[in-house]
Amino acid sequence: MFILGLESSCDDCSAAVVEETASGPVLKSLVRRSQDALHGPFGGVVPELAAREHLLQVRGTIAEALEKAEIPLKQIDRIAVTQGPGLVGSLLTTFSASKAMAWRMNTPWVGVHHLLGHLNAARFAAPDLPFPALVLLVSGGHTHLYRAVDWTHLELLQKTRDDAAGEAFDKGARMLNLGYPGGPLVDACSQKAMKAAAPFTPPKFRDGKAAWSFSGLKTAMKLRIAAEPGLDRAGAEDPRVQGLCRSLQDAVSQWLLKPIPEWADTIGAKSLVVSGGVACNSKLRTEASALAQKLGLRLAIPEPKFCTDNGAMIAAAGAMLPVVEPPWAENADSGLALNPIGCPE
Repeated sequence: MFILGLESSCDDCSAAVVEETASGPVLKSLVRRSQDALHGPFGGVVPELAAREHLLQVRGTIAEALEKAEIPLKQIDRIAVTQGPGLVGSLLTTFSASKAMAWRMNTPWVGVHHLLGHLNAARFAAPDLPFPALVLLVSGGHTHLYRAVDWTHLELLQKTRDDAAGEAFDKGARMLNLGYPGGPLVDACSQKAMKAAAPFTPPKFRDGKAAWSFSGLKTAMKLRIAAEPGLDRAGAEDPRVQGLCRSLQDAVSQWLLKPIPEWADTIGAKSLVVSGGVACNSKLRTEASALAQKLGLRLAIPEPKFCTDNGAMIAAAGAMLPVVEPPWAENADSGLALNPIGCPE
């Protein structure tokens, strides 16, 4: 079965063709058109600009993915598309395009929850992953921990109480004048550090649980930068900036993984999945590997190209979900189910 997967929930317009086989998904093509240059001057994503750019990119992105896969649209067995969450204007571009193609070609269509896509990104390297699994999904907009009983169901265990971990990287990089997006830049800068700066104080809560909060981390970064005049203009080659980036990266990685041991014991987890844009971070990947080995968990972290928002993960998830009966079919329901899996955000 060949699946065309489309993703445009934020600032990446992506399309991919995936073949679903008995041994798991096989990538045939993946096209991802980034808008980093467009949003860079603003230090973050501007929703209106993102939506307009998606309108310009969507046709070419789909055509390129089909061309690279050497599979015409008429041979696509299923079309999968991100249905949310995300920026509404951005989501509408591929959502509308996918329904139009499905209607024109009479192709089965399925909507995919964005976070379920991040879980299924792990299927490319670990299709035989044992369940139940702890699933840590971390990006610029999400910091969630789930219990997964299979590839199509997620049960929310905990999430950040304020900002996402990826936002701490983006805002930290912006305060240090490193550029956008911040995650890769902070990672690269931290690897040059001879030593880390003073560690950041982890958040503490009245209930004593290992919960997540990253708003205070951004404030702490701002105060440290303000305490050293000129640090915000020093650049990535300054040892002080490198040390600060290393401390920031250490803090985010350690805080993210702190709840894992207790939850693994609570749900009887057999494996650990770490996915989302922040899963590209070298420190987090190293620490997650060490922790999984210590706990005796099977670890699945997708390749970096599958961690960021991409059509391949949507196609992989779409292959596992039931097809929604299209409204143009005979005896169809009155409309499309917008959340067929009930995946909690």
